[in-house]
Amino acid sequence: MYYIIILIIIITFVIYIIEYAIKAATSSGNTAIAVRGAKSACFITQRRPADRLVDSSSLTNIYRITDSIGTLMIGYPPDIRAQVDRVRYEANEFQYNNGYPVPVHVLAKRIADICQVYTQEASSRAMCVMMLLVGVDDEKGAQVFKVDPAGHYLPYKAVATGKSEPEAMNFLEKKVDELGEMDEAKTVEMAISAMQHVLSTDFKSSEIEIAVVTAGNKFRKLETDEIEDRLNAIAEASDN
Repeated sequence: MYYIIILIIIITFVIYIIEYAIKAATSSGNTAIAVRGAKSACFITQRRPADRLVDSSSLTNIYRITDSIGTLMIGYPPDIRAQVDRVRYEANEFQYNNGYPVPVHVLAKRIADICQVYTQEASSRAMCVMMLLVGVDDEKGAQVFKVDPAGHYLPYKAVATGKSEPEAMNFLEKKVDELGEMDEAKTVEMAISAMQHVLSTDFKSSEIEIAVVTAGNKFRKLETDEIEDRLNAIAEASDN
């Protein structure tokens, strides 16, 4: 009986740790959205300097992992840096051992397994990071994954995380029938439209970050003028 009580206490403690980690990761005020099209996937988030004196060009939530995989993370900056290093290590280790780039679904499972281990070791804690992974591979095409501090991971047609997750998910659910036929430009525009819906306002190209990966092309972040082109296309479509 004594051991059962101890076990229940430990399980309850772990559950609270995970709950606090997820809350800490999503309480930064940022919202991140990922969208999967026919042969491309992209994600978008706000560019929010913690201090007005900080050079905003030095801050990012989007990181390249391989030529065909990128990640967007929100949460505690120190945990994000550590997690990015680990994801890159696992991707490089896979390619070294197998001789070909890691598929995004394999990488997502591996990182989720590591996150789950963090919840059961006395010498570690759950990372306060919500992770979105996008990638393209020959086996499954364009893919979007979400990995949380507990080690849950799932593929999505479109997904959001952060402050305004419910509003973004509600918007994307209404557009789900359109996602499978979108090209790269339409995929980016869908992500921007979702962010505009969440914020209930227009924004400048310098106030958001967008990255995209398409079959046959490398993962890349969009430049400000490219984002401006997509904003103009959305504005023209709404006028018509």
